[in-house]
Amino acid sequence: MTQTTETRELTAEADDAETARALVAEQVPDGFELLQVHNAMPRGGRVIATAVIRESATQLIEADGADYVAARDALRARVPDGHRLLSIVVED
Repeated sequence: MTQTTETRELTAEADDAETARALVAEQVPDGFELLQVHNAMPRGGRVIATAVIRESATQLIEADGADYVAARDALRARVPDGHRLLSIVVED
C-alpha cells in the first residue's frame, strides 16, 4: 500500500490560536488529512495558522519474486515517484 508524499499548505488568520486552527480545519477538503498546524503571531496581534495537509487516499501495488527479499525489492521498485510505501502484505 502506498500514499502520496505531496503536501499542500492552508492558512487562516484570527484573533486567537484556537479560532485560527478551526478556520484552517474548515478548509481541509474531503479526501485530505490535516498533518500539522503551526501558529505565528507577527506584529499586529493576529494569529496566523499555517497547516500542512496530504491526500489520504492509498494505492495498492503488487510484485512477485523468487523469495521474500526479491519480492520486497521488486515491490519497492514499483513505488511511484512522490509516494511512500506504507505496508507490505505477504501472500503465499
